[in-house]
Amino acid sequence: MSKSSKLCQKTSCPSNIFCDLIDKIKRPSLQFWGQWGYHCYEPRIYRTAKILRYSDLDQFDILLTDYIAFVEKSRYCFKLNFNFEFTDICVNTILYWVFARKGNPDFVELLLKRTKDYVQDRSCNLALIWRTFTPVYCPSPLSGITPLLYVAQTRQSDILKILLQYGIVEREKKPINIVLTILLYPSRVRIMVDHELADIQEDAKTCLVLCSRVLSVISTREIEMQLSLGRRPIISNWLDYIPSTRYKDPCELLHLCRITIRAQLLTNNMLPNGIFSLLIPVRLQNYLNLES
Repeated sequence: MSKSSKLCQKTSCPSNIFCDLIDKIKRPSLQFWGQWGYHCYEPRIYRTAKILRYSDLDQFDILLTDYIAFVEKSRYCFKLNFNFEFTDICVNTILYWVFARKGNPDFVELLLKRTKDYVQDRSCNLALIWRTFTPVYCPSPLSGITPLLYVAQTRQSDILKILLQYGIVEREKKPINIVLTILLYPSRVRIMVDHELADIQEDAKTCLVLCSRVLSVISTREIEMQLSLGRRPIISNWLDYIPSTRYKDPCELLHLCRITIRAQLLTNNMLPNGIFSLLIPVRLQNYLNLES
Protein backbone atom coordinates (compact mmCIF):
# COMPACT_ATOMS: atom_id res chain seq x y z
CA MET A 1 0.00 0.00 0.00
CA SER A 2 1.37 3.43 -0.91
CA LYS A 3 2.24 6.03 1.68
CA SER A 4 -0.45 8.41 0.44
CA SER A 5 -3.16 5.73 0.60
CA LYS A 6 -2.16 4.93 4.18
CA LEU A 7 -2.49 8.60 5.03
CA CYS A 8 -5.85 8.65 3.31
CA GLN A 9 -7.01 5.80 5.51
CA LYS A 10 -5.71 7.57 8.56
CA THR A 11 -7.67 10.74 7.81
CA SER A 12 -10.80 8.67 7.25
CA CYS A 13 -10.47 7.10 10.70
CA PRO A 14 -13.33 8.03 13.08
CA SER A 15 -10.88 8.87 15.88
CA ASN A 16 -9.77 12.46 16.29
CA ILE A 17 -6.27 13.12 14.90
CA PHE A 18 -5.45 15.79 17.45
CA CYS A 19 -6.64 13.80 20.45
CA ASP A 20 -4.65 10.79 19.24
CA LEU A 21 -1.59 13.04 19.13
CA ILE A 22 -2.29 14.24 22.67
CA ASP A 23 -2.32 10.63 23.86
CA LYS A 24 1.07 10.04 22.24
CA ILE A 25 2.53 13.26 23.59
CA LYS A 26 1.34 12.56 27.14
CA ARG A 27 3.36 9.36 27.29
CA PRO A 28 6.56 9.53 29.39
CA SER A 29 9.57 10.93 27.61
CA LEU A 30 13.29 11.26 28.30
CA GLN A 31 12.91 14.95 28.95
CA PHE A 32 12.41 16.66 32.29
CA TRP A 33 8.84 16.94 33.47
CA GLY A 34 7.10 20.09 32.21
CA GLN A 35 9.69 20.81 29.54
CA TRP A 36 8.18 21.58 26.14
CA GLY A 37 10.99 20.32 23.97
CA TYR A 38 11.75 20.58 20.30
CA HIS A 39 13.25 17.10 20.09
CA CYS A 40 10.45 15.22 21.80
CA TYR A 41 7.03 16.72 21.25
CA GLU A 42 7.05 18.64 18.01
CA PRO A 43 7.92 15.79 15.63
CA ARG A 44 4.87 13.90 16.90
CA ILE A 45 2.59 16.89 16.44
CA TYR A 46 3.87 17.45 12.94
CA ARG A 47 2.37 14.19 11.80
CA THR A 48 -0.57 16.47 10.96
CA ALA A 49 1.76 18.24 8.52
CA LYS A 50 2.41 14.94 6.74
CA ILE A 51 -1.33 14.46 6.32
CA LEU A 52 -1.65 17.96 4.89
CA ARG A 53 1.24 17.32 2.53
CA TYR A 54 -0.58 14.51 0.76
CA SER A 55 -4.19 15.51 1.38
CA ASP A 56 -6.81 16.47 -1.16
CA LEU A 57 -9.76 18.74 -0.37
CA ASP A 58 -11.87 15.95 1.12
CA GLN A 59 -9.08 14.85 3.43
CA PHE A 60 -8.39 18.44 4.43
CA ASP A 61 -12.09 18.82 5.26
CA ILE A 62 -11.81 15.77 7.56
CA LEU A 63 -8.73 17.27 9.23
CA LEU A 64 -10.61 20.54 9.84
CA THR A 65 -13.52 18.58 11.30
CA ASP A 66 -11.12 16.90 13.70
CA TYR A 67 -9.50 20.17 14.69
CA ILE A 68 -12.84 21.92 15.29
CA ALA A 69 -14.01 18.98 17.40
CA PHE A 70 -10.76 19.05 19.36
CA VAL A 71 -11.12 22.74 20.20
CA GLU A 72 -14.86 22.72 20.88
CA LYS A 73 -15.23 19.65 23.09
CA SER A 74 -14.80 20.61 26.70
CA ARG A 75 -13.98 17.05 27.75
CA TYR A 76 -10.46 17.49 26.35
CA CYS A 77 -9.16 19.10 29.53
CA PHE A 78 -5.43 19.58 29.85
CA LYS A 79 -3.25 21.97 31.73
CA LEU A 80 -4.01 25.38 30.31
CA ASN A 81 -0.51 26.21 29.08
CA PHE A 82 -0.15 22.75 27.51
CA ASN A 83 -3.48 23.04 25.69
CA PHE A 84 -2.66 26.52 24.35
CA GLU A 85 0.80 25.49 23.19
CA PHE A 86 -0.52 22.37 21.52
CA THR A 87 -3.32 24.20 19.69
CA ASP A 88 -0.92 26.98 18.68
CA ILE A 89 1.35 24.48 16.98
CA CYS A 90 -1.59 22.74 15.32
CA VAL A 91 -2.88 26.09 14.08
CA ASN A 92 0.52 27.08 12.77
CA THR A 93 0.87 23.75 10.97
CA ILE A 94 -2.50 24.12 9.25
CA LEU A 95 -1.93 27.72 8.24
CA TYR A 96 1.64 27.20 7.11
CA TRP A 97 0.71 24.31 4.82
CA VAL A 98 -2.39 25.95 3.42
CA PHE A 99 -0.93 29.39 2.75
CA ALA A 100 2.84 28.96 2.42
CA ARG A 101 3.26 25.45 1.04
CA LYS A 102 0.11 24.71 -0.94
CA GLY A 103 -0.88 28.23 -1.97
CA ASN A 104 -4.08 26.68 -3.34
CA PRO A 105 -7.18 28.93 -3.47
CA ASP A 106 -9.50 25.91 -3.08
CA PHE A 107 -7.91 25.00 0.25
CA VAL A 108 -8.11 28.61 1.44
CA GLU A 109 -11.78 28.87 0.48
CA LEU A 110 -12.59 25.60 2.26
CA LEU A 111 -10.76 26.82 5.36
CA LEU A 112 -12.83 30.02 5.35
CA LYS A 113 -16.10 28.18 4.73
CA ARG A 114 -15.50 25.91 7.70
CA THR A 115 -14.29 28.61 10.11
CA LYS A 116 -16.05 31.84 9.09
CA ASP A 117 -18.54 31.52 11.96
CA TYR A 118 -15.63 31.99 14.37
CA VAL A 119 -14.01 34.96 12.61
CA GLN A 120 -15.81 37.50 14.80
CA ASP A 121 -13.72 36.47 17.84
CA ARG A 122 -10.06 36.90 16.99
CA SER A 123 -8.96 35.24 20.23
CA CYS A 124 -10.71 31.97 19.33
CA ASN A 125 -8.50 29.07 18.26
CA LEU A 126 -10.94 28.47 15.42
CA ALA A 127 -10.63 31.98 14.02
CA LEU A 128 -7.66 30.67 12.06
CA ILE A 129 -7.45 33.52 9.57
CA TRP A 130 -6.39 35.93 12.32
CA ARG A 131 -3.81 33.68 13.94
CA THR A 132 -0.11 34.10 13.31
CA PHE A 133 1.52 31.18 11.60
CA THR A 134 5.08 30.21 12.36
CA PRO A 135 6.63 27.01 11.04
CA VAL A 136 8.29 26.44 14.39
CA TYR A 137 10.21 23.39 13.22
CA CYS A 138 12.64 25.65 11.37
CA PRO A 139 13.69 29.31 11.45
CA SER A 140 11.64 31.29 8.98
CA PRO A 141 11.24 34.92 7.83
CA LEU A 142 7.48 34.23 7.75
CA SER A 143 7.14 33.89 11.53
CA GLY A 144 4.63 35.96 13.41
CA ILE A 145 2.47 37.20 10.53
CA THR A 146 -1.18 36.62 9.73
CA PRO A 147 -2.21 34.68 6.61
CA LEU A 148 -3.62 37.91 5.17
CA LEU A 149 -0.32 39.72 5.60
CA TYR A 150 1.58 36.79 4.11
CA VAL A 151 -0.68 36.78 1.05
CA ALA A 152 -0.11 40.53 0.67
CA GLN A 153 3.66 40.07 0.99
CA THR A 154 3.71 37.36 -1.66
CA ARG A 155 1.11 39.05 -3.88
CA GLN A 156 -0.99 35.89 -4.28
CA SER A 157 -3.80 37.69 -6.06
CA ASP A 158 -6.03 34.64 -6.51
CA ILE A 159 -5.99 33.95 -2.77
CA LEU A 160 -6.26 37.64 -1.85
CA LYS A 161 -9.45 37.80 -3.90
CA ILE A 162 -10.99 35.01 -1.81
CA LEU A 163 -9.98 36.73 1.43
CA LEU A 164 -11.54 39.95 0.18
CA GLN A 165 -14.74 38.19 -0.86
CA TYR A 166 -15.10 36.93 2.70
CA GLY A 167 -14.64 40.48 4.03
CA ILE A 168 -11.27 39.90 5.69
CA VAL A 169 -9.70 43.19 4.58
CA GLU A 170 -12.87 45.09 5.53
CA ARG A 171 -12.44 43.74 9.07
CA GLU A 172 -8.95 45.22 9.30
CA LYS A 173 -8.59 48.27 11.54
CA LYS A 174 -6.15 49.87 9.08
CA PRO A 175 -6.51 48.24 5.65
CA ILE A 176 -4.07 50.74 4.10
CA ASN A 177 -1.33 48.60 5.69
CA ILE A 178 -2.27 45.77 3.31
CA VAL A 179 -1.93 48.14 0.35
CA LEU A 180 1.45 49.34 1.64
CA THR A 181 2.62 45.75 2.01
CA ILE A 182 1.54 44.84 -1.53
CA LEU A 183 3.31 47.85 -2.98
CA LEU A 184 6.44 48.21 -0.84
CA TYR A 185 7.31 44.89 0.79
CA PRO A 186 10.56 43.48 -0.69
CA SER A 187 9.92 40.49 -2.93
CA ARG A 188 12.00 38.03 -0.89
CA VAL A 189 9.60 35.14 -1.37
CA ARG A 190 8.86 33.87 -4.85
CA ILE A 191 5.79 31.71 -5.33
CA MET A 192 5.90 28.77 -7.71
CA VAL A 193 2.84 28.22 -9.89
CA ASP A 194 2.98 24.97 -11.87
CA HIS A 195 6.76 24.94 -11.28
CA GLU A 196 7.18 28.37 -12.85
CA LEU A 197 7.99 31.59 -11.05
CA ALA A 198 4.92 33.77 -10.70
CA ASP A 199 5.17 37.29 -12.10
CA ILE A 200 5.11 39.24 -8.83
CA GLN A 201 4.71 42.61 -10.52
CA GLU A 202 1.63 41.54 -12.47
CA ASP A 203 0.14 39.95 -9.36
CA ALA A 204 0.87 43.12 -7.39
CA LYS A 205 -1.07 45.15 -9.96
CA THR A 206 -4.01 42.75 -9.66
CA CYS A 207 -3.84 42.95 -5.86
CA LEU A 208 -4.04 46.76 -5.95
CA VAL A 209 -7.05 46.62 -8.26
CA LEU A 210 -8.77 44.11 -5.95
CA CYS A 211 -8.17 46.31 -2.89
CA SER A 212 -9.75 49.24 -4.69
CA ARG A 213 -12.94 47.15 -5.00
CA VAL A 214 -13.45 46.98 -1.23
CA LEU A 215 -12.04 50.33 -0.06
CA SER A 216 -13.61 53.73 -0.56
CA VAL A 217 -10.37 55.58 0.20
CA ILE A 218 -6.74 54.63 -0.42
CA SER A 219 -4.41 57.18 1.12
CA THR A 220 -1.77 57.93 -1.48
CA ARG A 221 -0.31 60.40 1.04
CA GLU A 222 0.76 57.51 3.26
CA ILE A 223 2.30 55.74 0.26
CA GLU A 224 4.18 58.87 -0.80
CA MET A 225 5.40 59.35 2.77
CA GLN A 226 6.96 55.90 2.66
CA LEU A 227 8.53 56.68 -0.72
CA SER A 228 10.02 59.90 0.70
CA LEU A 229 11.77 57.71 3.31
CA GLY A 230 13.53 55.79 0.56
CA ARG A 231 11.15 52.86 0.13
CA ARG A 232 10.93 51.59 -3.45
CA PRO A 233 7.60 50.42 -4.88
CA ILE A 234 7.51 47.09 -6.68
CA ILE A 235 5.49 48.82 -9.44
CA SER A 236 6.89 52.10 -10.73
CA ASN A 237 3.56 53.29 -12.18
CA TRP A 238 1.55 52.13 -9.13
CA LEU A 239 -0.83 55.11 -9.28
CA ASP A 240 -2.21 53.78 -12.58
CA TYR A 241 -3.73 50.84 -10.68
CA ILE A 242 -5.55 52.88 -8.05
CA PRO A 243 -8.66 54.65 -9.38
CA SER A 244 -8.61 58.41 -8.96
CA THR A 245 -11.97 58.05 -7.18
CA ARG A 246 -10.13 56.43 -4.26
CA TYR A 247 -7.77 59.30 -3.53
CA LYS A 248 -8.73 62.44 -5.49
CA ASP A 249 -12.13 62.48 -7.19
CA PRO A 250 -15.51 61.80 -5.53
CA CYS A 251 -16.14 58.08 -5.06
CA GLU A 252 -18.63 56.52 -7.47
CA LEU A 253 -22.17 56.12 -6.08
CA LEU A 254 -22.27 52.54 -7.39
CA HIS A 255 -19.12 51.67 -5.44
CA LEU A 256 -20.45 53.33 -2.28
CA CYS A 257 -23.59 51.19 -2.61
CA ARG A 258 -21.39 48.10 -2.91
CA ILE A 259 -19.48 49.04 0.24
CA THR A 260 -22.69 49.71 2.18
CA ILE A 261 -24.36 46.44 1.18
CA ARG A 262 -21.23 44.40 1.85
CA ALA A 263 -20.83 46.09 5.26
CA GLN A 264 -24.38 45.09 6.19
CA LEU A 265 -23.79 41.51 5.06
CA LEU A 266 -20.48 41.45 6.91
CA THR A 267 -22.15 42.59 10.14
CA ASN A 268 -24.47 39.57 9.87
CA ASN A 269 -21.59 37.24 8.91
CA MET A 270 -23.18 36.63 5.50
CA LEU A 271 -20.24 37.28 3.18
CA PRO A 272 -19.99 36.05 0.51
CA ASN A 273 -22.90 33.57 0.38
CA GLY A 274 -25.51 36.13 1.39
CA ILE A 275 -24.83 38.07 -1.80
CA PHE A 276 -26.39 35.33 -3.90
CA SER A 277 -29.60 35.28 -1.86
CA LEU A 278 -30.31 38.92 -2.75
CA LEU A 279 -33.08 39.41 -5.30
CA ILE A 280 -30.96 41.37 -7.74
CA PRO A 281 -29.61 40.59 -11.21
CA VAL A 282 -26.64 38.21 -11.45
CA ARG A 283 -24.51 41.01 -12.84
CA LEU A 284 -25.01 43.04 -9.65
CA GLN A 285 -24.37 39.95 -7.50
CA ASN A 286 -21.05 39.49 -9.25
CA TYR A 287 -20.27 43.18 -8.73
CA LEU A 288 -20.91 42.83 -4.99
CA ASN A 289 -18.70 39.73 -5.00
CA LEU A 290 -15.79 41.78 -6.39
CA GLU A 291 -15.79 40.16 -9.84
CA SER A 292 -15.61 43.60 -11.44
